[in-house]
Parts: sequence; C-alpha cells; structure tokens
Amino acid sequence: MQLGIRYSILNRHFISTLLLLIFLLAGCSGAQHTYRKPSDHSVTSNRLNDAVYSEKVDTLQGDLAGLNRQVNMLEARQVAETAITYSSELAAEYDLVRPAILHNVFVRIGLKDRGLCYHWTEDLMEQLKSLNLKTYQLHWAVAYRGSELREHNSVVITARGEAFEKGIVLDPWRNSGDLYWALIKMDKYPWKELPPEEW
Repeated sequence: MQLGIRYSILNRHFISTLLLLIFLLAGCSGAQHTYRKPSDHSVTSNRLNDAVYSEKVDTLQGDLAGLNRQVNMLEARQVAETAITYSSELAAEYDLVRPAILHNVFVRIGLKDRGLCYHWTEDLMEQLKSLNLKTYQLHWAVAYRGSELREHNSVVITARGEAFEKGIVLDPWRNSGDLYWALIKMDKYPWKELPPEEW
C-alpha cells in the first residue's frame, strides 16, 4: 500500500515538473496567445477550403486597404494571398505540432528544426519582401524583448511612410499557421519596432 501511495505522489510530481518544464522552454508563450480578433479569422482544419480562404483573403485585403487611401488594391490582394497561403505552407514545412507552445518545446529540445515565433517572422518577412511592395512597408515587431518566457516576434505591415504604430500585425505563429492579424493598437502585445539593421 505504501509503495502505491509513493508511486502516485512521485507520478504527480513528475507530471507537474514536466508541465512546468514545457512552459519554461516554450518561449513565445503565455495566455495572451489565445487572444483573437473579434471577427475571428481562424480556420480549424489544415486545409483552407476555397470559400473560407476567399473570405479570409477578402477580409485581410480590406483591412490592408484601410491602412491608407493611397494603397494599391491589387498589392493589398497580393499581400493578403501571400501572407495567408505562405503561413499555411510554413506549417507544413515545419512539420508543425499543435499547439504552437508544444512545437516550441520540440524545437528547444532538438526534435524539430524550426517553428519558433522568430522563425515564422523571418520566413514570412522574406516571402513578403520578395513581392517588392510599392505602397506598403514591412517592419519586424518584437514584444517583451529579451524575456526567455515572453518574447514574441511578428511581422507588421504599414502603408508606406506611415508610423509603425498604425500597422497591422501579421502573426502566423499564434494559431499554428492559420494567419492571425490585427491592428497593433487592438492587439494584446506591447509591440516595438526592431531596427532593420537588427533583422
């Protein structure tokens, strides 16, 4: 009987320690990652069906066009399609494990190569830069910089020449490849712009 009780206590202690370790190793983590824009652009399936994909692209295109009346609607469409499609492609490329916090643990312990928030940011940034945008400007955003447990990175897009604070966050990490976006002022993260020389 004593052995069974000790085993049960030891087992609970092990599980508690393992869960704590997961949260400590995760990075880009925390309760705020469950925040979503009220209009909820999430897709629960790995595949974007045509109707949902078109609706997401239309909505993001409209949000991008709303940044400035001078923007080019075709360019807004191109950014929307690229950001949504490429985020989904990155999930497949990273062989993503959901939720994102668990994938982070696998990267930290060496079972996965990429998939931390800054990997998503780096890859999405490169893809968007290849569009040679004329009416939009890309920014690298970071929140809680230097914090092992809370630092988060993402792409921010603004109308060309507009302030970083007037941009839209494009965050593929938060929903595991299902692109999340929101105006910076509507997001929970205290985003700061990372100077281009530090990208």
